[in-house]
Amino acid sequence: MSHVLARLKIIFKNAGIWKLILFFLGPTLLSPIIIYNQTASAKAGFILILVTFFLVVEIVPLSATALMAICLMALTGVQGTAETAKTFATETFFLLTSVLILAISIEETMLHNRLALLALRIIGVSPSKLILGFLLISGLLSMWMSNTAVALMILPIAMAVSKSLTPDEPEDEEIPLGIPIQEQVRRLSVSVDRLHKKSTGNISQRSFKVIDYIETPNDMADVLVEESTTFIEEKGSQYGLAPASARRMSLKPATPKWQTEIGKALQLSTAYGANIGGMATLIGAYPNMVMKINVEKIYGMETSLNFTTFFLVAAPIAILSLIASWIVLSVIFVPGWIQFWKRKLNDTTKTKGVMATLDDRLKELGPMRESEITVSCIFLTVVILWLLRDPRVFPGWAAILRPGCASDSVPAMLGALLLFILPVSGKDLYNGNYAPILTWKRVVTKFPWELLLFVGGLTSITSLADKSGLMTSLAKEIPDLRSLPPLVVATGVSLLASFLTEIMSGGVLTAILTPILANVAEDMGVNPLYFMLAATISSQFAFMVPISSFPTMIIKSAGSVTNWDMAKAGFGPKVVCTIMLILGLEILGILVFDIRTFPDWAEAHLRERHNTFLVTNDTSSSVRGILANVTVLP
Repeated sequence: MSHVLARLKIIFKNAGIWKLILFFLGPTLLSPIIIYNQTASAKAGFILILVTFFLVVEIVPLSATALMAICLMALTGVQGTAETAKTFATETFFLLTSVLILAISIEETMLHNRLALLALRIIGVSPSKLILGFLLISGLLSMWMSNTAVALMILPIAMAVSKSLTPDEPEDEEIPLGIPIQEQVRRLSVSVDRLHKKSTGNISQRSFKVIDYIETPNDMADVLVEESTTFIEEKGSQYGLAPASARRMSLKPATPKWQTEIGKALQLSTAYGANIGGMATLIGAYPNMVMKINVEKIYGMETSLNFTTFFLVAAPIAILSLIASWIVLSVIFVPGWIQFWKRKLNDTTKTKGVMATLDDRLKELGPMRESEITVSCIFLTVVILWLLRDPRVFPGWAAILRPGCASDSVPAMLGALLLFILPVSGKDLYNGNYAPILTWKRVVTKFPWELLLFVGGLTSITSLADKSGLMTSLAKEIPDLRSLPPLVVATGVSLLASFLTEIMSGGVLTAILTPILANVAEDMGVNPLYFMLAATISSQFAFMVPISSFPTMIIKSAGSVTNWDMAKAGFGPKVVCTIMLILGLEILGILVFDIRTFPDWAEAHLRERHNTFLVTNDTSSSVRGILANVTVLP
């Protein structure tokens, strides 16, 4: 019996066994939903809950979960596969695909590494400056690339820099056999003096514990111990060292605690910068794309939301949040960080060590190649076209095309196409050797197909939930918020989203909140973009829990950052980012989106809802109209 229990204990310690059990247990426990209720909304609810359960527990990969959902739609009879396929891809689906290809080109040419290393050299190498440097580098790259990719690319640099903060330790002086005792002690004295000169100046952090010396004949042993004891006492008195053993002595210092703390700070800066930077642009993070799709689905193209206007509001908020987070992390991990900011590392050897590490990395990259220059030009051109699509100040390039044909995906797709055409090197082309910057084989190996399948699958699931009336049924539970000031509602939404994102996907959270908040804003006479932006941006404040985002999971897997470190360090950035968000929306939101004015397009949609549905004074009743028109990305 004990043998069986021991075997069962071993089996159930295996995570794969639990996944297998939950794979069958989940649908079984949820089956009463569709057994006792055969409506389309009940079937959609069953699929949505089951998919959410699979995502949280991570029973199967993301792509498999998406395919399972499409399969369940057909098996339950709620929607055929052919109809599901129509909602699988949207305009933002192609925007995401093109942007991911652009990001792969940056990674292929190692352009991101060069930019990161150059930025660190310019910013400086004091502890607080290093924290600021990694926050800014991760943040700026994450504006245009996946935050997961940014964290994976920048983390090795952060770890290498943190290791270089400690100078190389001197080797123990080897004392060969057969040399007189007096000469052995003299050489040992020289070794210690040399160590003293190479030390950090904070000699109290170094202690001589034991001393190594060679085996000597028995008649010489006592003399050697006596001479060594005298020497240690003299040197200890001279340098203020703690008493040590006369028999063995080590010249290696213990690892300073401040170095460990700064190493953690640099790793956390990489993750936090990647999360914060993504909220600055429409393409920087999936929640931003979710909001864009929902706004265009609900209100059409009449709103002022585009790449330029979003950037004008979100980018300053992101930059201020990065700076505020730098102050918080410096206070936590760098005691006396203001003094550190005013001067470089207090040891020239450490400063040289960090600079040497950066220089070595740059030398490995070599001079800037033509492919890097080409990718930089393509990327900058795409960004400029995004900004000039419809700048409002003057007619953009969208005015040249037919109405409805211009979108942010057009420049991205053109840029991605050029990467497969333009050569790596003009010199090689001149010599008759042609090779494009990107090849499809290279893209296939690095492209996140799992994410793309998941995006399409979740879009289809949410579309089904809307058409089946599931969202309308859930909306009946929404409380009335019309009696509260808009600022209070926006603050509450930001706080709620910023803490919920620690336990659920920011994209899913945005998908749930934005359509509901759009109706709440209409009933309050507030610009819907006010509340939708508050929910979208704050859903990216994932700092405190490793599972809250991919960058935090990556940093946690590195090994040195503990759960407590992340919780302690993440609370401060979450608070300051929320403050920056509210202030930014109150100032920039008024200037760019005029959030104090109820726009005509929102009023028109409100009248449409009133003409379509039976209106009551309850906010939850008025929410139902919008939810049938929402498309979602994760």
